[in-house]
Amino acid sequence: MNPARSRFLGLAGVALAGLLALVTSAQPWWRAEGSDAGVTFTGTDATAGLSQALGAVALAGFLLGLTLRGRGRQVLAGLLGLLGIAIVVVGGFRFRPDPEAVRARLQQVSLATEYALTGTPWPIGYVAAGVLLLAAAVLILVTAPSWPTRSDRFRRGRPTGPAGGVAAEPDPIDLWKAMDSGADPTVADDPDSPTSDPDPGGAEPAQPEPAEPAHRDPGSGRSESR
Repeated sequence: MNPARSRFLGLAGVALAGLLALVTSAQPWWRAEGSDAGVTFTGTDATAGLSQALGAVALAGFLLGLTLRGRGRQVLAGLLGLLGIAIVVVGGFRFRPDPEAVRARLQQVSLATEYALTGTPWPIGYVAAGVLLLAAAVLILVTAPSWPTRSDRFRRGRPTGPAGGVAAEPDPIDLWKAMDSGADPTVADDPDSPTSDPDPGGAEPAQPEPAEPAHRDPGSGRSESR
């Protein structure tokens, strides 16, 4: 896979997983219905804020992945993989809200003391966020060493050698020797350069001979040339 494409897919997967985890954790996971009223509990309520915190950490990992390089990306990918597993576990176990908290909220809207607790499909979306995060972490772990960096972008603009690779830097000792011999090491050997010799044979162009001055005859008032 193209390194730039794998970088985009990996980081985009982490960001999407974090957003999906935050959105699904804010949705109702449980409904408590009494005799004449009912209340809902989001994933954040049911897990005491754990589901929301895991989504926020995933987004923080996305931002961190934009700045890390090399080995740091692989370490981050391992941590994101563990985070994805934690999200899957939290969504899969579908933690129930505390019974006392359910009664307290239900009594705010009714006088019922008994209730029926039913689940919603939103935890499935939370599990999907964990699976997506785990897949993105594996992709980053495998492809991160080949991702392009800013130094690679600057290296692309350097001159290339005869085999198509990057030309080697000149040796400072050779530069000093060239200056001691009177040569200018900063001038490139370019035949199109204005500083190059226009005549490859080294011969100088012939100069026109100056014309002899004319002598004026004082008696005739005419000038004649010799």
